[in-house]
Amino acid sequence: MMKLSSAFGLLLLVVLSVGLSACQPQDPIQDEGAVEGRPGDVATLPVDPAVVFANAQVEEGAPYREGYFEHKGVTLHYVEAGQGDLVLFYHGFPSFWFSFYDQMEAFRGGYRVVAVDGLGAGLSDKPDDLDFYRAEALAEHLDALALHLAGTQKFTLIGHDWGGALAMAFAESRPERLRAVASFNAPSMNIFLDLLRHDEQQQKISTYMAVMAKTPQQAVVENPPGERIWRDSYTGLLSRGELTQEEYDLFGQALRPAAATNGGFNWYRANVPLPPEISDEHYWPNPPRQITVPALLIWGTEDRAFVPAFIDLMRETIPDLEVEVFDGANHWTTMSHPERSNQAIARLLERTAN
Repeated sequence: MMKLSSAFGLLLLVVLSVGLSACQPQDPIQDEGAVEGRPGDVATLPVDPAVVFANAQVEEGAPYREGYFEHKGVTLHYVEAGQGDLVLFYHGFPSFWFSFYDQMEAFRGGYRVVAVDGLGAGLSDKPDDLDFYRAEALAEHLDALALHLAGTQKFTLIGHDWGGALAMAFAESRPERLRAVASFNAPSMNIFLDLLRHDEQQQKISTYMAVMAKTPQQAVVENPPGERIWRDSYTGLLSRGELTQEEYDLFGQALRPAAATNGGFNWYRANVPLPPEISDEHYWPNPPRQITVPALLIWGTEDRAFVPAFIDLMRETIPDLEVEVFDGANHWTTMSHPERSNQAIARLLERTAN
């Protein structure tokens, strides 16, 4: 669920340029065994350069730690810091855990903050089987991770873009697991599907999603668009001083590989039918439910990914919802407006404090 702006207009052309050749998927990862939750030998684990960067910004110690968690044969990579009540962050596409670095810095002093590399992104596994990417499977994996990290303790779930839609779907399906939920720049999955199914303007806006969903995996391998996706998505943040050059380059390292592009496209392949094909059975949870936990929605006025009516629809389905609109902000609110984003999160956490 990327921002539809001039940059993402270019991105749509990038995706179209990948081509529509026949897909020859690779075998999904089938590693066995585990070292701290990660298959394989710990000596062979890659070092996450974003973790190295994060720890280098701290005067003493290395507060940022990596972990891996396997569930039903696929493994998520995550980064954590701090101690206390669990706050989980889940990003969208095109991105990886580091898009929440400013939030982790702000809250690691009082909370156990954990940012996940979503399935298909960063150092998490990138299976070809779309069943792993379906919203219900992602939510199950996320719940298992939270149980691994904090047992049955309730936690706060915060997502951006696709991660925001997933977070809201999680809150619909498992309210008993959450203290609170927040979505940056995205509606819930079910509200999005409703808009895509019935709203002509939303159908036009979301054309790029259909392109990604219908682009075969092998076409991405043969003509990798990751470099162009990275530059089209993040150069604006760099030019405005919202990312340093080193931070910008970290996103490039994560997004360049063809496997990362296919991993992101797989989220759409698995969850976003063409509008004429959407039926009640595509909704999840099904049937749709109210979100009963305290919730936060952040939106930027320059983000064109959804018709404005989605905000009112969110208010109708979430009784305890705070909506904050950032005037002039685009899609990347956690990075372009970190202080305002953190203030909104702090209010949410205060509302649900013991």
